[in-house]
Amino acid sequence: MLSPYEMSSVIITGSKSVQQEVIEELHRLKVIHIIEHSKSELADIGAPFESAIKLSEILVKIRALISSLGIKKEENKFEFKAGLLEIGQSTVKISSELNKHLEELKNIEVQLSRYYLARQELETLKEIDVPLEYFAPYRSLSYFTGYAKNEQSLSNIKSGLSAATKNFMLLESIAKKKPFIVLFVDSKAKDNADMILKSNGFSGINFANISNLKGSAAQNLKKIEEDIKRLQKSKEETNRKIELTAQQNKDFLLAAESFLAEQLEKAEAPLKFASTRSSFLVKGWIPTNNLHSSIEKLNKAGKGNIYIQFEPPKKKDKVPVKLKNPKIAKPFEFFMDMYSMPSYREIDPTFFVFLTFPIFFGMMLGDIGYGLVSLAVFWLLKRKMPKARNLLNVLMVASFVTIFFGFFFGEFFGLEIYHPVVSREHDMFTLMFIAVGIGVIHVNIGLIIGFVNELKSHGLIHAVYAKASWIILEIGLALLALSVLEKILITPWIGAAFLGASILMLLKGEGFRGIIEIPSIFANIVSYVRLAAIGLTSVILALIINESAAEFFHKGGFFILAGVLILVVGHVMNILIGWLGSFLHSLRLHYVEFFSKFYTGGAKKYHPFGIKDY
Repeated sequence: MLSPYEMSSVIITGSKSVQQEVIEELHRLKVIHIIEHSKSELADIGAPFESAIKLSEILVKIRALISSLGIKKEENKFEFKAGLLEIGQSTVKISSELNKHLEELKNIEVQLSRYYLARQELETLKEIDVPLEYFAPYRSLSYFTGYAKNEQSLSNIKSGLSAATKNFMLLESIAKKKPFIVLFVDSKAKDNADMILKSNGFSGINFANISNLKGSAAQNLKKIEEDIKRLQKSKEETNRKIELTAQQNKDFLLAAESFLAEQLEKAEAPLKFASTRSSFLVKGWIPTNNLHSSIEKLNKAGKGNIYIQFEPPKKKDKVPVKLKNPKIAKPFEFFMDMYSMPSYREIDPTFFVFLTFPIFFGMMLGDIGYGLVSLAVFWLLKRKMPKARNLLNVLMVASFVTIFFGFFFGEFFGLEIYHPVVSREHDMFTLMFIAVGIGVIHVNIGLIIGFVNELKSHGLIHAVYAKASWIILEIGLALLALSVLEKILITPWIGAAFLGASILMLLKGEGFRGIIEIPSIFANIVSYVRLAAIGLTSVILALIINESAAEFFHKGGFFILAGVLILVVGHVMNILIGWLGSFLHSLRLHYVEFFSKFYTGGAKKYHPFGIKDY
């Protein structure tokens, strides 16, 4: 439980004539964590099997189809019997069908885009009774379309044009709350007209999408609306065809993807091996409890043409770690995955996190109502998000502890419903002392674990100097403080002696770094005050919400609804803030205050050949 599974180093070497059979057996066993071979003078890296290229090509196509069809990866019970040739043919057929639908969809989208732009232009022109064929190119006539800055700008444009030329026609309407104009002018006066327009803040627009239309804007707008509806129906029909293609081929594609991924993994396995012309070598790690049965099965698969050597890990070996925890604590391995795997020879802190994380979370949130809401939400999320089940299981356990602390504090949505064991609202200092006491216990558990780790790796003397010295330091400080305050009848010199001894031990065990870090242990312990502070913040917010709602309830009538809204929105926000604060601060107390006393980490997670990454 506190240590990972015991591992054995394994070297498998044999003739290339049985390499494929050995790979098949290794893949079936799913027990060896392969250490990839690096090219050396003695042996090159192995070459993949000939089938790897073909498998990779088909797998890429299938994954592209799964992505294009929007198929979600899930457990698949489809019985797969097809070979590589049949998979390839089926893939080509599905791909051809999908491409046909996607091409249809693309054409529809292009047409719709063009019609949307044309509709936008026609909407602008519908109030101006000008035949659309007037917007064709002319030799002796030029036209301008766009927005005048305002009514005064429009008036100035009219005056300027009248002074510059008599050969013009100006049509106007209001579009987008601005004067919109269409100006036809003799080509000889084009430059003058352009200058007049620009000097009066004219913003020209181009009607490029209606140049081929005839008749009025209103008539064409009606026709385009009908065309848009027709194309939208076609688009919906094409999307239905794509969805049907996905439904009909979902099981096959998922099964084919899984099958091909396995076959490709086996075909590319030699890339991790050492290789010569006639032999191969695999190096890796196998859990010791699987070792002998695995050797027996591998020897059978290798038909006597392989040799297997195994031994326990050496002190400097980088051993992959497979955590070993009881089922109830298993979800809490999530925190190790998120932080770093413990090294092979140090204590796995997962079980301690299982014991303390829910307590810290529950103490900070600490409300019966909030705990019940949290439990229901996390349970529902677990059903909707199975991949996040470990985190949600952790939060469900934390929600149960939140309910327990809710009874301890006597709180239900911020209200004290009975006389509590400890009132967060009124016994603030008591709660702070409890939090500091928890800090002392938690930090010292970390130091004891650190002592055990040092004992295993460096021996008793170093463990005493490096870890026990911190505990002696705390004892010395406590004795000194209690004797000075006359709480105990001993001379202060005893506490001072403990302090002096601990400083000398620290100097011996950790050098000057240990002396410099002496204040940090007290800062770490004081940091646990947040267990009380975060909870107190939550209580105060809940009280403000309840009191604000109560004021509206007293007014009656419509204000009752406002009061209910304040209660619902206020407590929802407070719960969300409580989740975030309780989770992050609990995490900090473990990763910073607790782990820093013993944790090295940095190991690779045990990942046996044949196990999928997802």
